[in-house]
Amino acid sequence: MTNELHAAHAGPVVQAGNVHGGLHVLASAAPPVPPPAQLPSPGAFVNRRAELAALEELVSRPATGGPRLVVLTGPGGVGKTTLALYWLHQIASGYEGHLYVDLRGASPGAPLLPAEPLERFLRALGVPDRVLPVDVDARGAHFRSLVAGRRLIILLDNAASAAQVRPLLPGMGSALVVVTSRRRITSLLDAGARLMQVEPFEEDGAVDLLRHFAGPDRVAAEPEHARDLVRLCGRLPLAVSVCGARLAARSTWTLGRLVEHLTVQTRSLTAPVNPHREDTMRDDAPQHDDHDDHSGEGDSASVMAALTVSYRDLNEETAWAYRLLGVHPGDDIDPAAAAALLNTRRERAEDLLVSLVDARLLTEPTPGRYRLPDLVRVHAGAQYDLRCAPGARKEGLARVAHHYLEAATAACQRLTPGRRLLGATPSPGRGDAADRFTDRAAARAWLETEQDNIAAVIQQAYAWRLHAVTWRLAETLWPLFLDRKRSDRWVDVFVVGYEAAEADVEPAAAAALAAYLGTAHRARHDPEEARAWYGRALARAHEADDELGRASAFEGLGMVDLEEGKPGEAAEWFEHARNLHDLLDRARGVALMTRHLGRVAAVQGDHPRALAYFAAALAYFAAVPSEIYHHARTLTFAGHSHLATGQTAAAEQAFEKAADLAGADGHRYEHARALLGLADVAAHHGDHAAERGHLECAAEILADLSGPEEQAEIQARLDRLQQP
Repeated sequence: MTNELHAAHAGPVVQAGNVHGGLHVLASAAPPVPPPAQLPSPGAFVNRRAELAALEELVSRPATGGPRLVVLTGPGGVGKTTLALYWLHQIASGYEGHLYVDLRGASPGAPLLPAEPLERFLRALGVPDRVLPVDVDARGAHFRSLVAGRRLIILLDNAASAAQVRPLLPGMGSALVVVTSRRRITSLLDAGARLMQVEPFEEDGAVDLLRHFAGPDRVAAEPEHARDLVRLCGRLPLAVSVCGARLAARSTWTLGRLVEHLTVQTRSLTAPVNPHREDTMRDDAPQHDDHDDHSGEGDSASVMAALTVSYRDLNEETAWAYRLLGVHPGDDIDPAAAAALLNTRRERAEDLLVSLVDARLLTEPTPGRYRLPDLVRVHAGAQYDLRCAPGARKEGLARVAHHYLEAATAACQRLTPGRRLLGATPSPGRGDAADRFTDRAAARAWLETEQDNIAAVIQQAYAWRLHAVTWRLAETLWPLFLDRKRSDRWVDVFVVGYEAAEADVEPAAAAALAAYLGTAHRARHDPEEARAWYGRALARAHEADDELGRASAFEGLGMVDLEEGKPGEAAEWFEHARNLHDLLDRARGVALMTRHLGRVAAVQGDHPRALAYFAAALAYFAAVPSEIYHHARTLTFAGHSHLATGQTAAAEQAFEKAADLAGADGHRYEHARALLGLADVAAHHGDHAAERGHLECAAEILADLSGPEEQAEIQARLDRLQQP
């Protein structure tokens, strides 16, 4: 018999002599990560021919070896982002992909710190959560390594300072980076930046934009009033488009009538809001360069006047919705959340949102997601302050917070059905979300989409002392933490949740959030901080007389000791936790602690005792259909102990079953761990071809799941197999 391969073949190939047990060849590895394509649509665009030519000239200059860096500056409402997006879409075919982030430098809240956009970029480039660096410098280095030599477009929108931008710049290569900012960030010149000031339209260009919205016939009928109107708008595209949308919605209005309204409004608005508010750096913004110039301060009066005229033309219900939407602290909102905020039906909320889009007071960057532009949000907040009682703002936030709580609770229960949720009680929210998640994928997709909004609501609700909904919301984000343990966000979210539970005098909830923080710090490889938080969790659980909270704290302390190489101390914690679960008649908790004790015994070299623990844990996990993950994981631990005691057939059987279970249910990391176990069995038999096959399949799975150390270890084994 020959062992040869004829003809071409795509995918992994395993050539083996004697195969012991099943041979797992990876049939469906993770699909390749598609090139990022994140640029939003530019929306309405006219003229700017001179600016487009200038941009082309800027990037045609010889590069210095690093990325081409273009900084567009100008006042709010001048159209920097629209210009950048239109131009970049025109040239995008010459690049392999594009990344986009709104750095929120002009938003009412705090600008993004560099760690957050770096995390988003790394994920878009295919970096798995398991290996996402924690430290911002490490993230920046990893990002520069990934984009080195790649032709990518990177748009950093609404930057607050050079300090916010620098960590997001690629190193050497042919990337094109475009930054928009209301500041002239001159300190980026040393990074090779080419600065371009975006000015308001020339008068003819502004009239062209008005013609785009109002129609050519109306502009042709009143050419002088058209010019008066765009002059009153300061020739700013945002103001012109708002006025044009008003004319489009009011076919009986003349341009002269709108000019009269705008003239009166402009005269009365000596200071409609603090005119410098949107251009002023906040105390919590990233540290900026003192010599970065401000661009267009005081420029917002024309925009505010146009917004006020448009706002006053709304009917009362739509105007009320506009004012209240400024209360929502997140970046965007969907009709369901808007219905909760506005205390109305979803269908009516959607009608109101569409009306505001038509009035150019709201944008719809993606279907079904609505956003207030920064200057519009400032204006909406000012109108709210003028027309609404302070308490209504808090009531609106409470309604939308409870909407998110209902949906997030439903998602959390779908994703982690065996986990206790202390805040899972009927809430006064409107939600129809409790039965909306038909499967785990839908629940996870909703949490992924809304996580930024929920995090923003958590921060605002805590600031307004809505403590009960704050800690409950923080608790529901646990399933996302399980997937993204290395994200900085979870420490911030859980700290706010913990402080809210303390303020709400809910020690059991404080214990749960403290335990979450312990686990978050374990994921950050900070055992001392983890131990301190688990200690707080234990103290709060004692205060609440919460036995399950004690068990969770004991388990966390045991995991810290196990990871710190202290198996004896870890075993004591796990025994305490198991006894509590037993008293509470929680079979699942008993099984988990029993498996932990098996791991301790295996670390201590007592594999017969470890196998007894694993067998006891398997008696529970194998009997519960929803526990496939823990069933497969426990089998893999047992397989290694079988192999250590010379029971190769039993080890092979355990690894085989674990691989089948994990592979069929989509638990890719556990699938790879079982395949590595099968490679160990093949190595024991001296079957190097089978060993190589299992290693290669595991390596293909782990390519986007594991850290460099784990991948290097597998590669070292493969290299050894190459040697004679």
